[in-house]
Amino acid sequence: MVSTLVFSITTAGLLFLMLGERLGVPAPVGFIALQALLALACGLMILLSATNRLDPFLSERPSAQAFGRVARLGLLLFAGLAAHAGFALEAPEQVGFILAGYAVGTLLLLPREPGFHSEGAPVLHAGGVARRVAIAGAALVLFFLWFPPVIADATLLSRLNGDLVRAVLVIALALGVAIGGAAGLSRLARAILLLGLVFAVLPLAGAAFLERHLPLENLERAFAQAVQALPAALTPKVGLNNLPAFLTGFAIGGLGSALRPPREGAARTLVLASLALGVALAGVLLVMTEVVRLHALVLQQIADQPPARWPIFVFDEAILGWLKVCGEAPRDVLDAFRACRLRGFAGFVPASEIQLEPLLLGPAIAASRGLPVVLGAGWMMAAPLAALVALGLLLHGAATLMSETYLYRRRGKKALRSTRLLLARVLVVAAIPVLLLLRGGPVVEAPFALWVLLGSAMLVGAAWLADLVRSLARIRRARMSDDALPLNPNAEAT
Repeated sequence: MVSTLVFSITTAGLLFLMLGERLGVPAPVGFIALQALLALACGLMILLSATNRLDPFLSERPSAQAFGRVARLGLLLFAGLAAHAGFALEAPEQVGFILAGYAVGTLLLLPREPGFHSEGAPVLHAGGVARRVAIAGAALVLFFLWFPPVIADATLLSRLNGDLVRAVLVIALALGVAIGGAAGLSRLARAILLLGLVFAVLPLAGAAFLERHLPLENLERAFAQAVQALPAALTPKVGLNNLPAFLTGFAIGGLGSALRPPREGAARTLVLASLALGVALAGVLLVMTEVVRLHALVLQQIADQPPARWPIFVFDEAILGWLKVCGEAPRDVLDAFRACRLRGFAGFVPASEIQLEPLLLGPAIAASRGLPVVLGAGWMMAAPLAALVALGLLLHGAATLMSETYLYRRRGKKALRSTRLLLARVLVVAAIPVLLLLRGGPVVEAPFALWVLLGSAMLVGAAWLADLVRSLARIRRARMSDDALPLNPNAEAT
């Protein structure tokens, strides 16, 4: 009910902004209103998910666990792919290493990990403490590595003071995770997935169908490049350089397996992990195809062409500045002629004199498709928003793993539920003073982060091997007991 209500409010608000753009509302006003609408939707989702009970904080309700798990894991993978390979997938080898790490991390956490629940006994007797603590450490490292770029992107999009944006996002992130818990984060992830389907996938697919130009050639080109780069990516040197990408995928896969609900079979876990991977790849490929299409349009219809032949959307006032020719943003054909004549070019603009503004690529893609510009602005804002929710998932996962696996385990099986809930929330809120001290630089140096991630992966692997050896020894003892001769001669007859 909560998700449906907030989704309906957000959808109605976006449709109203699109109508306002058609009626002549200035683009800057629409962008500000869009930011306010997204902030209101996230705040409502967290407040309406607020709980003082342990169950919704540790895991989502059973009726929505599958969809929520797919959305959360898909969001984490999307953030990881964008952080390492870029939204246009400029580094296919890093994509391959992330996917390989995700597969290994998902599989290594499967044996005898019953997940978290409000009942203490399954957790206390679960074993695998080393694995869970290692995954918690890896999640914190990813959090600190992803945090500065997210703040930088949010600062550029909002055009506000960096310190103000950092303080607001840090407090909102920590309090949102502590108050909303797993239920609130899962609802946010599901809302982002549904809004992306309704306001990105369907409009772009419909526009491509009307233009009779499906971007299949972009996908074929990207796949061919990945296949060509595969032999070179298998060398030891390239593998060492892409080790951070592998460890990122490993941490995401391990976190997804470690936080699965109790009594879930391995087959269901693998199915949900595969669906999440499909969602993340679909999102990244959608962004890649549109970015590549816009660049191809610039090279084919703008570069080396007279401005009089340029597409009309190039001079749209709502996206003024997305394209700069000869150092200036032209408002019309005469501006483009005048700017390039001063550089010694007459009649055409060479590709070397064309620059694209990254912050306006989303609105430019929407305008090139004939869609409302506010939709493109929403696509650009969705990237830092998705990354911010991914940071919340990492923070919540690390706090839950540490509190439920180590601290709560030490307190014993009869620890109060309120104590467990307070303990998990304190670990989330305790990050506020640390994050407020950050000044925008990388919190964890890359070599140190690499060693921490590598140590976590080795610890998880050692725990997995120990479980395997223990299982084999148990099977061997069971067979020896079955093959032993009976002590009573009449036992066989009996």
